[in-house]
Amino acid sequence: MRTDLQPIYSDFKNVLQGNNLYGKVKKIEYYKTTFQNTENEDKPVLNKIEEFTDFGELKKVEYFDNYGELLQTNVIDYNKNQKFIKSVSINKANKSKIIQTSEYDSINNTSELTVFVNDTIDHKTTFYYGKNDYQIKRISVKGNDTTEVNSEYTFDDNEKIISSTQKEKENDKSMTTNLFRYDKNNNLIESSYKTEWMEIISETEWKDGRIFKQTSYTISADLKKYTDNITEFDILYNPINSKEFEGSKLNRELKFDYEFDENGNWIMKNTSMKEHFNNAKEFVPIYVDTRKISYWK
Repeated sequence: MRTDLQPIYSDFKNVLQGNNLYGKVKKIEYYKTTFQNTENEDKPVLNKIEEFTDFGELKKVEYFDNYGELLQTNVIDYNKNQKFIKSVSINKANKSKIIQTSEYDSINNTSELTVFVNDTIDHKTTFYYGKNDYQIKRISVKGNDTTEVNSEYTFDDNEKIISSTQKEKENDKSMTTNLFRYDKNNNLIESSYKTEWMEIISETEWKDGRIFKQTSYTISADLKKYTDNITEFDILYNPINSKEFEGSKLNRELKFDYEFDENGNWIMKNTSMKEHFNNAKEFVPIYVDTRKISYWK
């Protein structure tokens, strides 16, 4: 594993950074080998292919079923400013086609997304942006229905968001609130998503400028706080252990082991599981993910 690389956790410049990939990735083929009583046992099956532009954005994705047969293809186009302008998604299973197009207005600082389903307009959404290009309003039109959602933000002295609210116009019960808390190094250590009925909290622990653990909780309508998941990471932000809970009681645990290429991207991930609800004493291998990665020269 390369120790000279620094993961990027927010403010992603492209999808490669958002997907925790290093170097100028051109194409990834994803394969999965399962260890179950099926006819495909121990056989790697192709389940996805991703192709990227030379500026780090997705330009094509192909999805495959459990037998390696093509299910769906997405093709994405960008303008000269490397902004998304069009995607075409074709689903072979139900023979449907979804087209999304986006237009930008730099004078009014807006963008308009139009979605077509089988060549018929399904809906259109206009996004309005404010400070630091944060979205402050969106208006969606579908048939005769129009929905307007307004967003407000509060920033700290370091221009970090400490709260954001989203509220649907003329609907008092639609509000959602996001809260954020940072440490002295401006690292995000807690975030929450709150609605009228529940709150989801995520706590992040850092060490030497890197995330090594995240814990998620739910506060339900009874105001009780339940642990949902605890995930630990290696120095490159790859999950190495994940504990899943039911009602704050440990249910099952997943362990991940990796092999990496010279660029720092994993090319093999072994996943094992321990079923605590069955009082299992050891981890059992359940599947292996492999990635064939090629790079732009």
